[in-house]
Amino acid sequence: MKQALKIIGIMSFAVFLFVAIVLTKFKNHVDDEYDNDHPKTQNIEELKAWAQKEIVQDYCERYAKVKNINNETNQQRELSRVENSRFAYVPQKIRNVIEENDLPDSYADELYHYVDDEINKCQ
Repeated sequence: MKQALKIIGIMSFAVFLFVAIVLTKFKNHVDDEYDNDHPKTQNIEELKAWAQKEIVQDYCERYAKVKNINNETNQQRELSRVENSRFAYVPQKIRNVIEENDLPDSYADELYHYVDDEINKCQ
């Protein structure tokens, strides 16, 4: 009986340890994603580099995929979705980053115009 309780105790500890490790890994993964989406900087050039990587490349990849669709109706529908994300998602993402870093509104305007110009190059 003592042996069975000892085995149950060891197994319970092992399961607890495994769950703790998995949850820690998941938390670190979520934190890393948040850091990628919300850079902490006061430098406009670093924000432009972040925007180039996180916003412009994503938009250009989605735009290129849509342009490769053969069915014209599907292509127009998907192109509309990509364009809508440009005018709804992009300004909000920029605004969030500017507000989280307590930067002036002029940074938001400059960053938005930079992103807009870069996206126009994709098209």
